[in-house]
Amino acid sequence: MKIALLPNLTRDTDGQITKEICSWLRQYGAEYACQEEDRAVFGDVPEMQSFAFEVLVPWCDAIITVGGDGSMLRAAKSTVQYGKPILCINAGRLAFMAGLERTELELLKSLIEGDYQTETRMLLNVRLMRGGRVLKEENIINDVAVCRGSKVKIVDLDVSCDDRLINTYRADGVVVSTPTGSSAYNLAAGGPVLNPSMTGIVVTPICPQSLFARSIVFSADNRLTINISKDSRSKDVVVSLDGGESIKVMEGDVISVTRAEYDAQFIRIKTDPFFEILNNKLAGTEAEHS
Repeated sequence: MKIALLPNLTRDTDGQITKEICSWLRQYGAEYACQEEDRAVFGDVPEMQSFAFEVLVPWCDAIITVGGDGSMLRAAKSTVQYGKPILCINAGRLAFMAGLERTELELLKSLIEGDYQTETRMLLNVRLMRGGRVLKEENIINDVAVCRGSKVKIVDLDVSCDDRLINTYRADGVVVSTPTGSSAYNLAAGGPVLNPSMTGIVVTPICPQSLFARSIVFSADNRLTINISKDSRSKDVVVSLDGGESIKVMEGDVISVTRAEYDAQFIRIKTDPFFEILNNKLAGTEAEHS
């Protein structure tokens, strides 16, 4: 089995966890390789191969990321068109998407022997349109947040489904998430948690002014659009894709959200149910802050 290693070296300091992974992979008879840009970090790892990214991903049978959820998000978005399954090894404190913890690396034997399952996770395609032109387009795996900018003023956002107005939210903003992202910003904003194996699109208002403004779950086949309402008292609005850099939204801009062409494939070696993992992670977070 051929494994592509995509570590986040800001989380996996000096590549120590990745080197441990290589030791287990070598013991189980797997081939492994890293990106050419990371070769210097792993120069002392026996049998380490290195390729340019565009060669590495097609070469491999599976991808291992080392880091947290952010590392897995980046890997999934950059490799999704290749259809390669991804396993995340947690190098941080909290990672909902991690398949294994650092203390569980012996379970990589199941990966090499093919004793694992893959979970399909839908992505969303987001376009920021200005004057009929695509200003920004990206596939996201978690969420897109459209919210007030630097001014502490609520905004009015029109949300439409298949070109029919659903609601005008007077709020700090709205977050549109995949089932995978439903346990992230959507959950913090009071939205529902969906099983990530489902398909669907969740729209949740952020700190709405109305007591009756609640989350709505749409079909994955729906096309959603968001724009600043003409009656909005504030026009200071930004959009952020998967927690990335905020982009200023102008009056007249349209944010379009549809299901992406490709789905991601996540490797699951352990059989812990999703909601058990969720509860354990959240309980651990609360314990750290108590």
